[in-house]
Amino acid sequence: MITDWHFYAVAIPAVILMGISKSGFGAGFGAIVVPMMALVVPVPQAAAIMLPLLGIMDVLGLAALVRQADKRLLKLLIPAGLLGTVIGTLLFRALDARTVAGLVGGITLAFLAIRLAFPPRADSAPP
Repeated sequence: MITDWHFYAVAIPAVILMGISKSGFGAGFGAIVVPMMALVVPVPQAAAIMLPLLGIMDVLGLAALVRQADKRLLKLLIPAGLLGTVIGTLLFRALDARTVAGLVGGITLAFLAIRLAFPPRADSAPP
């Protein structure tokens, strides 16, 4: 069990930020949660802490939207999500913490660059 108060000072706001982001109010802010937590714990541990929370949020969200689901989209997303999970698991086992930290940082910067290059328009639907 983690007893360092610095961890909780970062983890609690990170989990709240993730919840807000998943609800649709803070679109995109969820991408900074793992890098934020990486300030106090190694990146693989930060990702491992957040993964069950994300899974629970996704299951609850899916349960709420199951009747409105687009079957064609699910046929694309479910296999891609499972493949990404397998690749991520294999990479976490094969790579050291510094490499994983670099990958997470790079992905975060790529998402930021995409958001800056293609800002949402005021008349567009929420992400």
